[in-house]
Amino acid sequence: MAIPKLKVVTGPRMLPIVHYGTTGYFADLRLGQFRNIQNPHDFVDFNSEQGQLMCRQTGVIWCPECRMGVIVSKVFEQEPLRCMQCLNVLGPISHE
Repeated sequence: MAIPKLKVVTGPRMLPIVHYGTTGYFADLRLGQFRNIQNPHDFVDFNSEQGQLMCRQTGVIWCPECRMGVIVSKVFEQEPLRCMQCLNVLGPISHE
């Protein structure tokens, strides 16, 4: 059986989109911001009070070991998860 070749994609990539209320936001894990899809200059920092609330409600979490950010689907929030970078256990996810 032939081994499929991996396709390497270079260039820009699409940021994940989360919805908070009636507004859609790009979740920029690298910059630590939610940016309004309609107006990218309108943003909320993850570290702000509103940002922390939005992170909990949209499933954005960080690995406590390596600080890699991920978005966890509600489907997996009760399952133990591992960080893709350092393999540290991340879950189950608790929503306070």
